Amino acid sequence: MRTLSKSAEYTGNRVRREVIRMGIDPYRNGAARGDKMDLHCPNCNSTDLKKVSLAYQEGLQRVSTRTRVRGVVVGTEGPDVVVGRATTKGTQQTEISRALTPPKKWSYLRLFGWSVLVFLLVGWIVFYVNTITRNASSVSSVPLTIYSLLSAGVFVVLFLVYWKHNHSSYPRQYAQWDRSFICERCGAVSQHK
Repeated sequence: MRTLSKSAEYTGNRVRREVIRMGIDPYRNGAARGDKMDLHCPNCNSTDLKKVSLAYQEGLQRVSTRTRVRGVVVGTEGPDVVVGRATTKGTQQTEISRALTPPKKWSYLRLFGWSVLVFLLVGWIVFYVNTITRNASSVSSVPLTIYSLLSAGVFVVLFLVYWKHNHSSYPRQYAQWDRSFICERCGAVSQHK
């Protein structure tokens, strides 16, 4: 038996920059280009499976339309010409595509915006109740200070929850979504590795 050195045992794929062991044909040991993958639906045993990401994209359409309006209007002051333009942009999405929407990262900007809004609204109520109704002369008070500290604590906790979701839960959920297939016969969603 011939022994190979460690560097001679592995050869590189220059296109994908992968290391492939010698003697292993990637096209013979798996689905090659043009060959069908051996995937079956666990619900109905059908082989009519489609990747969830593809089904999601197929059901999503971007719409952009332009409209022109021209007309003649006759009123008390005589005839007049009316000209107008309108542009409409939007998306259309099928129900299947909507159900197969990929997971999303939570927005830190949205967290900050809602936190500031709630802090100001509730802070104003605490300030009003404490200062105006009691005829207090100072703006700073114990209830307002306690509210500010509690708000900062809640914001830090929410920020940590958002950070944990975006750096731990989201990548796991996205990888799970990316491995999923939908059966075109029964509609069952399954995961394959």
